[in-house]
Amino acid sequence: MDTIAILRNSELTHGLSDPELKELTGLFKGRHVTRDETIFKEGEPSEELYIIAKGRVSVLIYSASHPGELEKIASLRDNELFGEFALIDGSSRSATVIAEENTDLIFVDNIAFHRHLAANEHVGYIIMRNIAKVLTGKLRKTNFEMRNAIL
Repeated sequence: MDTIAILRNSELTHGLSDPELKELTGLFKGRHVTRDETIFKEGEPSEELYIIAKGRVSVLIYSASHPGELEKIASLRDNELFGEFALIDGSSRSATVIAEENTDLIFVDNIAFHRHLAANEHVGYIIMRNIAKVLTGKLRKTNFEMRNAIL
């Protein structure tokens, strides 16, 4: 996988220069998952942030109305990221993520990533700003869906 090309197209790293992207590439590892493979489960410890290089995943949460069942809340595809909550607060996984098709991912260990961001304040600022934009977009989508469900 061409990690620098994946990072260049990711909303996580938007605004970083090529040299800054190149420095980040050493922190990321690749992972291939097959269709229906679970990437992680809700409640598990969270240790990595993922970017989809190519493919599609489902984000699922345990149903409040049907205990023990999972409900799909989102579908993510190329260049989108997931696991960003873990990067922010280090809490356990808030959802289960399963590959909808054969999918290539890159991922970074949260501790190594935090160390890099702390040592490179400009990069850290841009990445945290980008994560805030991603989370704001997800929150707005959720608010819209809740408003439509209520009304």
